Amino acid sequence: MEGNLIENNTIVVARFKEDLEWLNKLIESELWIERVVIFNKGPENISFSKKALKKIDIIRKENIGREGGTYLDYIIENYEVLPDKIWFIQGDPFDHSPDFVNLMKYDVVRYYVDKEFQTLTWRYNDVIPPNIDSDHRFYIQNNRIIQYYIDSNTQQTVETHEFHDFAHDEKVNALKYKTPIPYGNYLHYMCGSNGFPQPSNIIPYCWSAIFYVRGNSIRRNSKKSYEKLLKMLLSTNDQGGNEGFVLERLWQYILTHETYSDLVSLKRSLGWKYHDLCAFWNSSLMYVAIYDKSYQKHPSRRKSEERYDSTMIYYDEEEQNFEIMKTVYYESTPISMFPSLNIESAKNVLKFQIDFHSKKLDIMRGVENLVSNNLIPTLFWTFQNKRKVRISENVNVHKYEKEENDNVKSYDDKIELALDKRGAEIMTSKK
Repeated sequence: MEGNLIENNTIVVARFKEDLEWLNKLIESELWIERVVIFNKGPENISFSKKALKKIDIIRKENIGREGGTYLDYIIENYEVLPDKIWFIQGDPFDHSPDFVNLMKYDVVRYYVDKEFQTLTWRYNDVIPPNIDSDHRFYIQNNRIIQYYIDSNTQQTVETHEFHDFAHDEKVNALKYKTPIPYGNYLHYMCGSNGFPQPSNIIPYCWSAIFYVRGNSIRRNSKKSYEKLLKMLLSTNDQGGNEGFVLERLWQYILTHETYSDLVSLKRSLGWKYHDLCAFWNSSLMYVAIYDKSYQKHPSRRKSEERYDSTMIYYDEEEQNFEIMKTVYYESTPISMFPSLNIESAKNVLKFQIDFHSKKLDIMRGVENLVSNNLIPTLFWTFQNKRKVRISENVNVHKYEKEENDNVKSYDDKIELALDKRGAEIMTSKK
């Protein structure tokens, strides 16, 4: 039976004014779908066939909190009885996920239904983010999706699809005044203050918050954490304010706790086998240009231009050899340029740059170790070797309080002096 593989499932829909005829057709055609919960925050002009209505619950909700508030409402209200497999979607997912209907077909769902979490979006819109057509790494049965990653401090995208989102930058800056000093940024504050673990420097990001998740993944966090998060979401205004845009970037991290310390560990987890440096050789002008961020300049990630006199060179760190791609060209700013008469000399220049880069990193690490292991202990040994003692509140300081000290006038100062003396005696006795 088809349904056995995907049993105990629910689709949660955040709807405002969107036409849901596409959903009606999906429910009728995909027999594995067991239940659909529609949170309707707009007009009641919704119609479904009798066949589809047997699986649908329509819940009338006040129009507050956007989709983030809708998702949290469902999680909080059903926390103890969550189904095993849940899809969280918007009333019109197609701007963000043009292949969404295909991604909900049984023959495609079975490829990701065992995962803990699956992003189901490809983009924000048809121009943001740029240069995504050639990145097929995350496609499911040729259906377009991309797993994005962001810097948890700036909330800007990193890795292959790095670009600066100025509109979101304004939201991040606007939230700075609401961020307590220990957290540094609002995303970390949204995690820490609500009982979610603090992320490291990079987290996965599901653009536009349309995703599949397992019930147990939701329950890795307490119900109280979701309740506090909902309260924070609505703290500025009923629509979620800028907090809602931060929550959108946090969903995948909250539900998976997946995080990375740096780009190196992220690229390793994604199977990127090439060195960060790559080269472009121009056979007409006889020069080689060295680029960084090779993961942004490879045909498997981004579409290239075709030029007869251009060759891209990559160094495969696993196989320890060069990958040569002729007629491939990327417009980019080089970090260095050198004369090069042929492809062999271009490869030698790239290898030299890679070796130099590696040695430079080793030197930097050596200096760092020198400072942390030698200079810091030497300069600050008095602080590092300072012994501490805790004085019980019940310690007898009576005899010190009565001592005559011309430079100690107040009673509080005498108590402090007495405790200092008593502490010194205890430390001396424990040597």
